[in-house]
Amino acid sequence: MIIRDLDSAKIPDGHRMSANIDWEDNEFSTATLYFECRGADVSADAPSPEAFLAGCFPLATAHGEARVRIEGAPSAMLVDGLQTAHALWASWGGVPAISPIIETGGRPTKYGRVWRKRGAVSISGGVDGFHTLMRNHRLYRRGDPAYVQAGLFVHGFDIGKRARAPEEDQSEMALGLIRSVAAEADINVLTCRTNLRHLPEKPGFWTYRQNAAALAAAAYAVIPFPAYFYIASTYDFSHMVPMGSHPALDIHYSDQRITVLHDGARLTRLEKIRELTAWPTAISSLRVCPGAAGTEPNCKRCEKCLRTRLELLAAGVDQSPTLGASLTPIDEWEAIPPTIGHRAFMYEELLEPLRARGLDTLSRMLERRIAAYKSWSATGAPWPTH
Repeated sequence: MIIRDLDSAKIPDGHRMSANIDWEDNEFSTATLYFECRGADVSADAPSPEAFLAGCFPLATAHGEARVRIEGAPSAMLVDGLQTAHALWASWGGVPAISPIIETGGRPTKYGRVWRKRGAVSISGGVDGFHTLMRNHRLYRRGDPAYVQAGLFVHGFDIGKRARAPEEDQSEMALGLIRSVAAEADINVLTCRTNLRHLPEKPGFWTYRQNAAALAAAAYAVIPFPAYFYIASTYDFSHMVPMGSHPALDIHYSDQRITVLHDGARLTRLEKIRELTAWPTAISSLRVCPGAAGTEPNCKRCEKCLRTRLELLAAGVDQSPTLGASLTPIDEWEAIPPTIGHRAFMYEELLEPLRARGLDTLSRMLERRIAAYKSWSATGAPWPTH
């Protein structure tokens, strides 16, 4: 893979970084990868080689490219970190054992006073990101370098990930919810638009290997200051599985300017939601659904929506504006596949609080699904992707 013609230009309400991506060992067409920034006063003088390298290296790995050659001089720390990330991926399986060689050129970046950092958090509208923001503001005072002062929202990762479906209305709806939370937290919202996911992918690779590297790429492109960049954990330490965002992995996407931190892995999903109930605006602004359409933040019927509704119910929230009634009727689960994947443990911690509310029939249905997954998993089959 060759990453060439790095460029940066002003656009009417921000700036745009771009580069041309050539494949050497695959018959994919040349593509122009871009990151557009809105909502930040950023100079458009120099594109970030770190953004393009962090975004493209996982794809080069997935498709077996022998090298990644970039016309620029990304941080040696990031280059080494990506090779370390590859070693971890390889230990998990599913990628070639040999890492693509990273070739760089140009003059090394001078980082200056990078010690004057500020906090920033990846924020999409979900439980984990909102909890990281709330917890951060409880831990640190304004003026502390670790205190979050900005939230990064990316159009093109879940919303707009398909070239044929730009989902502009969905993006504006999500930003509206995030801005209500950001206003109350007194943080800026930085928005990034990118076509990174329009490049050739492999099934499951985004979730199980790529997504944290992509978030780091967006951070390099958009965050205008030296930062501690927080990526909220999906799983807790007791139930960690190989994923694209992982506490052993995310730090390796750092350089001298952007330190990537995996946050919140000591807390379970239910523990996070229980803490988040102390922030009504966040609960009222949740967008958890991977497949909602139009201007609806959540479909309320998919596995993640149904599970989040139950989590809210277990935490004492009977109704929420974006998810509706927290109690899920049994018949709504009929369309959900019987195995619930490696999320089974998330349902196990719901059983006791749901039984405490007298919901025995619902609890028995969940127990059957947990048992079905454990029986299926005992066969040694790979982790499910649904």
